[in-house]
Amino acid sequence: MALPILTGLLQEYVQSLLDEGIVNDQFASVQTLKSADEPGAIIRLITSYFADVEAVLSELTRFIDSPEADFDQLAAQANTIKEKSLCIGAAHMKLACDNLIRACEEQQRRKFSQALNWIKAEFAQTQDKLDAVVQVKMLMPVGSIGNADGKEDSQT
Repeated sequence: MALPILTGLLQEYVQSLLDEGIVNDQFASVQTLKSADEPGAIIRLITSYFADVEAVLSELTRFIDSPEADFDQLAAQANTIKEKSLCIGAAHMKLACDNLIRACEEQQRRKFSQALNWIKAEFAQTQDKLDAVVQVKMLMPVGSIGNADGKEDSQT
């Protein structure tokens, strides 16, 4: 598939993610985080985000299953996901984190469990949507990766 077509498809897809509120303008800005030496930076950033959030969600699940759940520690873990989501522009994840942090502050296991289920569902959706971005970026030639604004950058 020709680079201009891929670039256009990616631009339209990112715009649809913005329209849905899955991501915000920060995500569009993050896509330009590359240089001539780092054309795959956005791919690495997204895959790192996935791995980090999966690890924290696993910890949160483990903590809530223990009889003596430390809600301060749970809130700190939820805040870690929130910070990572803010950095990448994952808007729905940020909202789900706010809900999870509130549940920790209230120290109610049932509310925390519901909030944790919500954040897991939001993460699955966010992961599916951002994985599509990664897949398109991986189809683009190494020396030339399109930006969210539809312009192409070429290595020289």
